[in-house]
Amino acid sequence: MTDHPQVLDPDGRVVVFDDGSRLHLAKGRPELLDHVDAILATVARPDHRVDDPLPGREQFYRRDLDPTRWLRVVVDFNSTPAWVVTALVQENPPRGWKP
Repeated sequence: MTDHPQVLDPDGRVVVFDDGSRLHLAKGRPELLDHVDAILATVARPDHRVDDPLPGREQFYRRDLDPTRWLRVVVDFNSTPAWVVTALVQENPPRGWKP
């Protein structure tokens, strides 16, 4: 069994960046594969978080990139351990964000 990078979210739940996480990013956003540490840091220490529209998922946000761009990470908690579904960079603040 391969060891996958993992982190604890603010609620103490284990979240892994597994082969499915890597494959999804490789297909759609390969540039983010160089930033797995930032993706996991977003889950561990988010600046903002909200429930995802899909049950059992949550979105974690970090304003790591610069003052105008956010890193969004979607995590699925429907299985154990939880796993990173996707990550993306967005220029608009997350819904519900109040500076």
